[in-house]
Amino acid sequence: MSEKNSKKMGLNDLSLDYDGNNVCITIKSKVSLIFRVLLISCNSALLILTIFTAVLMMPVLALATAILLLFFLSYTLWKLYGREYLTINKRLITYNNSCLFFKTHLQTKRICKKLTVIPYELYGQGKAKMVNVVFEACDVTNVPENVYEFSLPVRIEQAEMISYMLSLLYLNKVGFDFNRTRICAN
Repeated sequence: MSEKNSKKMGLNDLSLDYDGNNVCITIKSKVSLIFRVLLISCNSALLILTIFTAVLMMPVLALATAILLLFFLSYTLWKLYGREYLTINKRLITYNNSCLFFKTHLQTKRICKKLTVIPYELYGQGKAKMVNVVFEACDVTNVPENVYEFSLPVRIEQAEMISYMLSLLYLNKVGFDFNRTRICAN
């Protein structure tokens, strides 16, 4: 992805809190003003097209544009107001997402032996390099499973800070590597 596209995506806001027992991560979607105006303009155009086709009594076309409007409206709301909340302690990982009025149910997964932080899919060139982050836990039989994956990309420096905060939680030195970063929960 080129540098233009990574700027269009925006640099998402990340906040990290560590209280000695938990690491709390909040990621808020952030887009540029130009992309914000483009999203709102496209939604407005689709709304006008839906109303126009309904007035002209074209039910199939009105239904198709209404479905497209709902899909694009949900995408717009996520890009403008989306947030991810993640809380990790030594044995549990808890997460949910919210978007304006809509929230997903709070989900909790157990971390049996270890938690692995895996950054992947590098976006952008130059200073705006961003990655997606996956949290992987191993069960009692050492079979890895993806526990959570960020849907909003973060900068490389932010991913390194997440790794550092988790190393404080588990009191082990953790190196940041693009292959795998192991965090032991023992």
